[in-house]
Amino acid sequence: MKKLIGTIVILVILGGVIFTSSSYLVSTNKSGYYQIKQAAITGKISVHDKPGMYGKFFGSIETYQISDMNYFSNSDLEGGSGEAAATIRVRFNDGGTADISGSIKFRLSLKEENQLLLHQDFKSYDKLQSDLIRQVVIEALMQTSTLMKAEESYSTRRSEFTTLAEEQIRRGIFETVAEERIYTNLEGKEFIERTVKVKYDESGKAVVRKISPFIRYDIEILQFVIKDIDFDATIDSLISKKKEAEQQRIVAQANAERAKQDAITAEEQGKARIAVARAEEEVLKIKAVTQAEKEFEVSKLNKQRAEEEAAANLSIREAEAKGATLLVQAGITPRDKAELEKETAIGVAAELAKIQLPEVMIFGSGEGSPTNPFDAIGLEAFMNISEKISATKNE
Repeated sequence: MKKLIGTIVILVILGGVIFTSSSYLVSTNKSGYYQIKQAAITGKISVHDKPGMYGKFFGSIETYQISDMNYFSNSDLEGGSGEAAATIRVRFNDGGTADISGSIKFRLSLKEENQLLLHQDFKSYDKLQSDLIRQVVIEALMQTSTLMKAEESYSTRRSEFTTLAEEQIRRGIFETVAEERIYTNLEGKEFIERTVKVKYDESGKAVVRKISPFIRYDIEILQFVIKDIDFDATIDSLISKKKEAEQQRIVAQANAERAKQDAITAEEQGKARIAVARAEEEVLKIKAVTQAEKEFEVSKLNKQRAEEEAAANLSIREAEAKGATLLVQAGITPRDKAELEKETAIGVAAELAKIQLPEVMIFGSGEGSPTNPFDAIGLEAFMNISEKISATKNE
């Protein structure tokens, strides 16, 4: 019994020792990381770059995250695993200063020789973040700021500033050349303006003066962002004044453009009114011409009708005159003829009224007896005589 209890106690103590010392005996590498192991006795260094559990055996292990962020702003960590540090202060070539905040996302090399070299130079991942990544970014930003004025980095050359900084992080610090330009202000005073520009080779590539450590350790830049450039009070005041002046210029330009458009509109409206007036006058002219043409045609028709009626009347009068001429030549005028016929008719009617006709007449059937009543009373003979008299008068 005592032996059993002793064995159990020994096993428990041994288990506790093993559990307590397990972190010294084994190590686990997670996906997305690699570990550099240095053996406890021999000091041999090896790389564990695949996920899984490895024997540590009281050796030292340093873990590196293959892909990570480095923030250069106190407020930009945003829950990530990357290192956060203060903003980076730079000075531009016009003397203005600014605090730059942003971030860089990088990826370490997967080659064992580069991983060992990186560990050999920086010893730990924290040192890698602070002494390599951040220092390379600081140097690139400070060198880039000397290439332009503070105002330019704010407005016209903001994207160029970011591009130049990223290129110098990736490739190295560029060689620069200084230039001077003498100019005269509005008051006639001469000033010397000094500028710094990147030096380019014959092929048009920027000349690198100092090769980037990112090339030495085969570190890849996945993303580089400049979030904000916080200028000093003097530059802020200058930018504010220029912004106000620019806004006033834009407003003035907009007003001028509006006035120009109003003038164009007024001119076009005037042209439109003139066109309408001309159109109305043209309509009136067309109406007047149409009315005149109509009246002319009516007048022409009336004249033609009058001429035709006059010709017809003339023809009638000529015919009447010709007839009268013939009658005169025959010895009697038409009027006289009419009067004669009238008087003859009246005389005949008067004579007939005087004749006393028998109330009863008897006609025989023998030879020589009259069959016509008018022959019996001699009326027909009287009428024949009257006609002959009339004819004689006419002659």
